[in-house]
Amino acid sequence: MQDLRSFITTAAKAGELLRVDRETDPLTEMGVLFGETEHPLIFENVRGYPGWQVCGELATTRAAQALALQVERSQVVPELARRMQSAVLPGRSVNTGPVKERILTGRDLDLRKLPVVVHSQEDGGPYIGSAMCVTKDPDTGIQNVAMLRMQIQDRNRTGTAFAPRHSWMHYQKYEARNEPMPMAAVIGHHPILDLATNSSVPYGVDEFQVAGSLLQEPLEMVRCETVDLMVPAHAEIVIEGVIPPGVREDEGPFGEFQCYYLTRTRKCPVFDVKAITMRRDALYRHIQATPSTVEHQALVAVPMEAHLWQRIKDVDGYIDLKDVHVPPWGACFVVLVKFTPRLEEQAKSVLMAALSSSYSHPKIAIALDDDIDLTDARDVFWAIATRVDPARDLLQIPHARMHSLDPSGKLVTAPGAGHQRVGGKLGIDATKPPTCRPKDRYDWERVLPMGHGQISLQEVLGALASKGRR
Repeated sequence: MQDLRSFITTAAKAGELLRVDRETDPLTEMGVLFGETEHPLIFENVRGYPGWQVCGELATTRAAQALALQVERSQVVPELARRMQSAVLPGRSVNTGPVKERILTGRDLDLRKLPVVVHSQEDGGPYIGSAMCVTKDPDTGIQNVAMLRMQIQDRNRTGTAFAPRHSWMHYQKYEARNEPMPMAAVIGHHPILDLATNSSVPYGVDEFQVAGSLLQEPLEMVRCETVDLMVPAHAEIVIEGVIPPGVREDEGPFGEFQCYYLTRTRKCPVFDVKAITMRRDALYRHIQATPSTVEHQALVAVPMEAHLWQRIKDVDGYIDLKDVHVPPWGACFVVLVKFTPRLEEQAKSVLMAALSSSYSHPKIAIALDDDIDLTDARDVFWAIATRVDPARDLLQIPHARMHSLDPSGKLVTAPGAGHQRVGGKLGIDATKPPTCRPKDRYDWERVLPMGHGQISLQEVLGALASKGRR
């Protein structure tokens, strides 16, 4: 069974895992340290929390994502897109599992004993940002999984901020009935589950069943102790409880993925904790929200890339698609699409597809030709600088719906009432002439230095260093 520990073992064998044995404080130090690495990282000596270890940045880079999917780096997006199109794989119910090794209820449970990290300087306190929050539709019984930020407020109480999506729809149904909504917050499992939780699946699809299809094996699922929900038996920690109807308390501020305290303090529902179950030697799984190059953004970006790959490749019947990338420096609002244009104005069709999907994030889409490295911002902006005529190659869309946490958009309803934002979207065609005009396309071939692809300075310096040691 694949779980958090199997992935950590895989990352260690691949030389991707970093270990820190220095005593490190989750309240004052880990936020910045997680923000300064892209490699899977484990803190083995947690100040104030003896016996605990904290891990994170498990799926930030293409290398780590490739390890999670067990594919080559270049195949991460197309393979994830392929698996997301396959049928969901229902979990297998079991009587118990490692997550039941310790069961804490009553006075024995205390959220403050978990090594929860303070993400950013002005946060209202420690926030659980890695919880896969399980709720279910009271009418159908179908579960939903979402990552909701949870502010530790007391030993058995957190604030809970909902996005206006599926979990919020569940809560509205319970609140209309004046009933508490059961919820289970799952912390720590194979990072494929984190990707599945952040995928944009339709309402009524259980993300844990999507995770089974992505893992290519069914999850073993176990029933919670105090609420009628099923959770992965091989998780590290599960926090069980209810969200009472009609209760709102101050929550925030919290540094969000776009690196602003956009929501500040607001009134949000609360989570009353009834039980904590965990492994005997549980690992705490952290997902850092800021800065903009860390895992929180990657876990949203990779499913978005896979979704857009599937959407774009069939535009106009066929697109010679090479890659889709949501760069870490774009706060999930920028999409880069690499393809070989075959027909006139094909880039515009690609740009419109990239800007309109089940994701509301994309605000700026850039179409790039097959000679551009999407992971190199210098290469991307070179293409924009030399291949874009602003009078001809820009596609501007005014008054569009934007992501609700995009600070550049206009707020059209008040926070707390399903706030939305509207604003413009922009497509940029930075491609060369299409292949149907081979002479014109040839004139746009980029200049490459002599020896390109045959030798590198790193190889030469390595050879010199080896010679010096002899």
